[in-house]
Amino acid sequence: MLAATVVEFKQPLELRTLPIPEPAADQILVKVMASSLCNSDLAGWMGAVGATTPYCAGHEPAGVVVAMGSSVKGFSKGDRVGFMPASWTCLECSECNSGNHRFCAKKTPVGFRGPYGGFGQYALADPLSTVKIPDALSYETAAPLLCAGVTAYGALRKISAVQPGGTFINIIGCGGVGHLTIMYAKAMGYRVHAYDVDEDKLRLARVSGADATFNTATATTTDAAAAESLAQLGATIVTTGAAAAYELAFRVTGNHGRIVAVGVPKEPIAVRVLDMVKRDISLIATNQGNKQDLVEALAQAAEHGIAGVHETRRLEQINEGFQELMQGKVAGRLVYKMW
Repeated sequence: MLAATVVEFKQPLELRTLPIPEPAADQILVKVMASSLCNSDLAGWMGAVGATTPYCAGHEPAGVVVAMGSSVKGFSKGDRVGFMPASWTCLECSECNSGNHRFCAKKTPVGFRGPYGGFGQYALADPLSTVKIPDALSYETAAPLLCAGVTAYGALRKISAVQPGGTFINIIGCGGVGHLTIMYAKAMGYRVHAYDVDEDKLRLARVSGADATFNTATATTTDAAAAESLAQLGATIVTTGAAAAYELAFRVTGNHGRIVAVGVPKEPIAVRVLDMVKRDISLIATNQGNKQDLVEALAQAAEHGIAGVHETRRLEQINEGFQELMQGKVAGRLVYKMW
């Protein structure tokens, strides 16, 4: 089997030939059919997020079950599956006991450690992190939903607690996560004002269903209704790490509103505490979602035809993808077919 391996941080990945692994008692062997590239993959390649070399990159794999360990229940050979990055948690801490396995301090993150990650033709999966993919979704469509999709869905869950469907919300950043957030928001009945500095990503936002778009670099809109967003809407999701995006979020979020942080700035940013206090604005964060969120996100995608905009490539092109992602040239997602 081939595996796209990070041998040294910030150096080209190597396509290594490895033996197909045998699953342990508590593991599922998945033949990976498609895997999506994420900004977290880029962060790992640069030496962040706890990555340890050498490792096979990729944490958004969709594939088919080909073998299972003796203690695995609930799955069968031939099942179409995907799995979340946080795997093999302790199952004893308060986070695990509350269903928030991704926060377990002892988790093993797939795609950042070890030889069998998502950009390998076979991967080992933790049954507790694995979900079945609806038949209506192709592997290429499902792969980005395993991280970007559930992140978008989880952010909207934080919004839905205070902002009912049918109302306007702001989404700042219209890239890989942002355009999926727009798609899920529309499926939930929201009207969306979308913001970005990149016209290609704003076009992506419009394709994804945004009701109005606003280019904050050139101060142009595609719809006069976009100006209403400056009148301050009740909820805002920030999917980009640009510091200016958080400044904008405070300007366009109304009294008693909620800002959900998804994008992570590279440097510390100033938080407008005075605005938060005077206008009763809350700033909260979201970290993907739990397994149930992923099940629901996949089900909604199947029901509403949510298919993130993506470009399909061969695994041999993986290094070009990392470079394009680093240069900000990727609108939507890059998905790699493994066979």
